[in-house]
Amino acid sequence: MKILDVGCGGGLLTEPGGSLFITTINKTQLSYALGIVFSEQIAGIVPKGTHTWEKFVSPEKLESILEPNGLSVQTVAGMLYNPFSGHWHWSENTSLNYAAHAVKSTVQEHTVPAEFVLKEETEELQANAYTSPGMHEELKK
Repeated sequence: MKILDVGCGGGLLTEPGGSLFITTINKTQLSYALGIVFSEQIAGIVPKGTHTWEKFVSPEKLESILEPNGLSVQTVAGMLYNPFSGHWHWSENTSLNYAAHAVKSTVQEHTVPAEFVLKEETEELQANAYTSPGMHEELKK
């Protein structure tokens, strides 16, 4: 999962209005078939072991982790990769890959400690999150 934390006025996610952008793989039978079986084992597009099924996360599961922690999901958009052109395209279909945009609430009524909200899923997402150049922070509890 790729995470990009964009602040409004330098605030990042610690301040209201900060944006979080996440791209990841949905947890569907189709994503297993294409992401693991086809791309790793048949076509060899990526090395074997690149993807781990247990680490895939559905948009609904991601939202259930973000919302209790003061992040409101604003947009979810599908992403499709064309292995022939090497380009990504936006799509309405989120069954394979998707991007999500969440915003830190301006008024947070209560913060639910991460240990009480899907502890295993939150830890799994954080353990598997990685940053690339230009990214600011990983998802915080």
